[in-house]
Amino acid sequence: MHHRSSAFRVAILAACCLMAAGCANNAGWQYTPGVETQASKQLPISLAVERFEDKRESGNESYFWVCLIPVVPYCTAYYHRPDTANRFLTAASYNFRPSEDLAQAAASEIRGAGIFRDVFVTEHKADPGAPLLLRGTIFNTDWDGTEYSYLLGPYGSLFWLFALPFGSAHNTLTVRLELAEPSTGRILWTTDINKSYDQTEGFYYNYGTDFAYPHLYQEGMQAAVASLESFVLSQPPNFWDSVAAKPAS
Repeated sequence: MHHRSSAFRVAILAACCLMAAGCANNAGWQYTPGVETQASKQLPISLAVERFEDKRESGNESYFWVCLIPVVPYCTAYYHRPDTANRFLTAASYNFRPSEDLAQAAASEIRGAGIFRDVFVTEHKADPGAPLLLRGTIFNTDWDGTEYSYLLGPYGSLFWLFALPFGSAHNTLTVRLELAEPSTGRILWTTDINKSYDQTEGFYYNYGTDFAYPHLYQEGMQAAVASLESFVLSQPPNFWDSVAAKPAS
């Protein structure tokens, strides 16, 4: 009986140590542009990409501490701004600068497509330095997480060692892109990126997959670039000649 009790305590301690080690790590945004596919037509026009506007809801709520209470089956967290939150399933924090990171990634994808002569990120709204401007508005980067305690409070972590899931994560990404002409204020083209992600995690599978924002954005940007190229091709040549002839601001 003594050996069984000792083994049980060791198993619990091992599970807690593994989870604590994971939650001590920091995760972060890492973006790799998709495969470059050159557009069939390149405009002799530069495109400036503005730092994206952040219109996300504020407020983060975490109830992970509830899993310490016996007879509670699970606990949750709801983060509107994961970049300012602490304590996820397998990470302590998420290093993410939405306004800057999403703008830089958009510029990389459009630059790789070769639609415009030059694509660069600018901090100047009044004078972007290009006849065309890409604006972005971030509406949603929600992170929702659920941790399972199996009605046993802190002892529920024992089940994690036997391949039962310790939690699940849900990501949402909603961004609007607009192609504008700064000299006239006209919006020439717009598209929305609406993506979501669900993942169940365990010690032996999908560990450390709390976040999929780069992947979601890459998928959304591939469709957005294709839509942008279609718009460019649909306009008569003299349309773009008139845009290029106008002053940049």
